[in-house]
Amino acid sequence: MTLMSAFARRARDNPQKIALLTEKSQMSYDDILQLVHLLDVQLTTRGLRPGQTLVMASRRPELCLALCLLLSLRDLTVIFSVPEPVRAAGLAFDRVLTTDPIPGLPEDRQFVIGPDWFSDMGTLPLPDFTAASGGGGMFVYRSSGTTGTPKFIRSTEADRLADADRSAFWGAVDLSSRRVLSTLTCHSGWSMSLILQTLLSGGSVVALTEGSGNALPWIDLYHVDTLGTSPAVLQMMLEQPQVGQYLRGLRDIRVGGAQAGAQLLAAFAAICPARLHLGYGSAELGPCFRWIYDPATPRPDNYLGEFRRPDLQIGFFDHDLTPLPQASEGVVGFRPVSGSLPRQYLADSDDRRSGFIDGWFFPGDILRREGDAYFIIGRTKDIVNFGGNKFSLAAVRQVLAQAFPGMTPEPVVLADAGGLERLGVAYRAPRPVSEAELTAALAPFKGLRVTRALRLQEFPLTDTGKIDSARLRRLFLQA
Repeated sequence: MTLMSAFARRARDNPQKIALLTEKSQMSYDDILQLVHLLDVQLTTRGLRPGQTLVMASRRPELCLALCLLLSLRDLTVIFSVPEPVRAAGLAFDRVLTTDPIPGLPEDRQFVIGPDWFSDMGTLPLPDFTAASGGGGMFVYRSSGTTGTPKFIRSTEADRLADADRSAFWGAVDLSSRRVLSTLTCHSGWSMSLILQTLLSGGSVVALTEGSGNALPWIDLYHVDTLGTSPAVLQMMLEQPQVGQYLRGLRDIRVGGAQAGAQLLAAFAAICPARLHLGYGSAELGPCFRWIYDPATPRPDNYLGEFRRPDLQIGFFDHDLTPLPQASEGVVGFRPVSGSLPRQYLADSDDRRSGFIDGWFFPGDILRREGDAYFIIGRTKDIVNFGGNKFSLAAVRQVLAQAFPGMTPEPVVLADAGGLERLGVAYRAPRPVSEAELTAALAPFKGLRVTRALRLQEFPLTDTGKIDSARLRRLFLQA
């Protein structure tokens, strides 16, 4: 069964049920099929052919969803990204689909969606998509990569279908009667997997063009009961006045994109009745571990849950990636039990200690196994080399958060004029905090000094909801 045929069969069961709500529109399952057909006609008329590669520049949720289904129907490869990083990475593509003309890109390389494209909406005869052929579509999403450098990851349609349930709630929540909102944009592979799984289950989705910035009022307005979000967004929500009034109707929250600390989870659970579903994974693999937060059973910040991927094998390695067959701790790697990994980078990685190497995928994390439970204890590159000594950024983050209540710190590795590594700290806090104060709090790290401090209203986030380290470093340069 293809993604297109699976959606069409769900639409046949309840065509007028609300499928998608956005800031500006409400669409039924049948409306989505009409939009897919209309886009197919418009793009084919303008020269798009099966098997071509299309860059989806627009973040409009209804268009991103329709294109996910169209790539299944026409075996397209779709890169969900604005064009600049695609061109910077040297990736080949045939056309860009956009709602606004892109300066510097030849007109014959872009499809500009105009209002006239939708004039026939609902009037064209709708084909029977329930037995649609195809199934050879390719999804390409951008991730922060294993080292913070953005990478493009290609996955097959079959892999995306398999990942949809894992990216949602591993079957622990019946989504058929739920209304789900993702605070991440539709350019996030994790967010789109959650959306697809909800719709294939028969539920309804609320999707916002710009994601997290204005999610709270829509949760209340559209009676959202299920949420997909990231720890960074949870923290931002907690800082809003009377946030609890927006969250009373939530029943389940899927937290992805990064690790959420025990303090954050406890604070959020105190004002929101929803179950918090957590885990660990990567854009290159999909979710791998899962657990549900229980205030009565506190877990340490580094708890990942139990391994939930029978299709994958876990291995431990030393820092030179030499296998440690008997170890229960080390640099972690994953490989398929059979065959090869279905996702790959579209361009070669310049990192030889993380990423796809010799049939394994190395996320760059150091894990420990205790029985069936797993814990993250560090990253192979999450360090700053200051004065010849190496310091863990995770440990720096934890100490600063404890020293300054109400602060959300984010340590950043900078470089001085001579190329030596220096420590900067970006932070959100009720009051300014000086470099001297930050350095004093880091007294346990002998010799470590904060050379730059930058107070922000909000951290820049990637499409996957993680703090965007590259943009953060640029903010230091601009300050």
